[in-house]
Amino acid sequence: FSPKSHSVINIIAWVSLVAVAVPTAAMIILLAMFDGLTGSINTLNTAIDADIEIVAKRGQTFDSKAIDIDAITAIEGVECIAPYIEQSVMASAAGRHYPIYIRGVDMRYFEVMTLDSYIARGSKEAITSGDIILGSALASSLGAYGIGTEIELYALNRKQLSTLLPTSGVSKLGTRLGGVVSANNEINESVALVELTSAQELLNHKDRYSCIAIKLGDSADISRMSESISNIVGDEFDVVTRHRKNASIDAILRMEKFAIVLIGALIALVAAFAIVGTVVMLITEKSRDIATLRAMGASRKLICRIFVGEGVLLTSAGTLLGAVLGIAFTLVQQIWGVVKIPGGSIFEAYPVSLSAVDVILVISIVMAMGATVSTLTVRSRFR
Repeated sequence: FSPKSHSVINIIAWVSLVAVAVPTAAMIILLAMFDGLTGSINTLNTAIDADIEIVAKRGQTFDSKAIDIDAITAIEGVECIAPYIEQSVMASAAGRHYPIYIRGVDMRYFEVMTLDSYIARGSKEAITSGDIILGSALASSLGAYGIGTEIELYALNRKQLSTLLPTSGVSKLGTRLGGVVSANNEINESVALVELTSAQELLNHKDRYSCIAIKLGDSADISRMSESISNIVGDEFDVVTRHRKNASIDAILRMEKFAIVLIGALIALVAAFAIVGTVVMLITEKSRDIATLRAMGASRKLICRIFVGEGVLLTSAGTLLGAVLGIAFTLVQQIWGVVKIPGGSIFEAYPVSLSAVDVILVISIVMAMGATVSTLTVRSRFR
């Protein structure tokens, strides 16, 4: 801010400040958007994946009495348990036939999963009336466009299957469309929920389950809970956590975030080089003052520290400005959703999540780059 004999130095200083501030703000916003999208993905996963699921290691179903559900319920931290059965069947509606994977559930299912929050038409109570809830894409594939559309489900009856007359080994269930789920593509194309008892009769699996879904409390230790449940169910069953089930997705997300931070660091390094011109011009501007300081006994190390401090100060000002802009934009987006998502997404605006750790990480990276570049520049001028 001090006046210089050459006004271009002040201009270069302001340009350097902006050059540092812009990538700092961009990195904070980008990481906030990535965290927001990651959080949204995890939220969608809770719609179809429980905190913990118990499945048989052999076979697709198991006897309902094979697991002591009361003992699992008694474990501290377990909030709700919902058994269900699932299997592929043939669905028919409006003259169309389409293979689907139905899941037989009861109302406890919606206490364990958050799928009911994505029901766009109809209601979850339709299950108790014998109706079926479908994903929007699945309903369209069947031509079931309106609530109340009649749908027929067909499954193989293994107990009555005959090679001479195979049609006698087919079970049939008549139902109606009671609800439509609209979330992401995976959910829209796969969700098909019917009442648990009806599904068991259709699939000829009376008193049998495919899985037991468990919801845990917010403060529950999933690893400890998983171990406790494993001790109860024994070696014949596998206890699967949501993290383990989605391990590949989590690994991809971690790699993507690392790539974002790495690219951001490279951009910050390039931006830090804008400080070089300012520091060099300042050294040239203050050549007489440097000579005076040396005459007074100032060491080379002291003079270097003065100009390195100038570069660090400039970096700090740019980083602070960028951090304020980035945080401000993120908060505005988080509260008011200024930037919208086109194309009819389930999210009206881009989801963002501001993390103090990410902000500190960005500030640390930019400051480290600025301090390094300033130090190298000054040392090269005072060899």
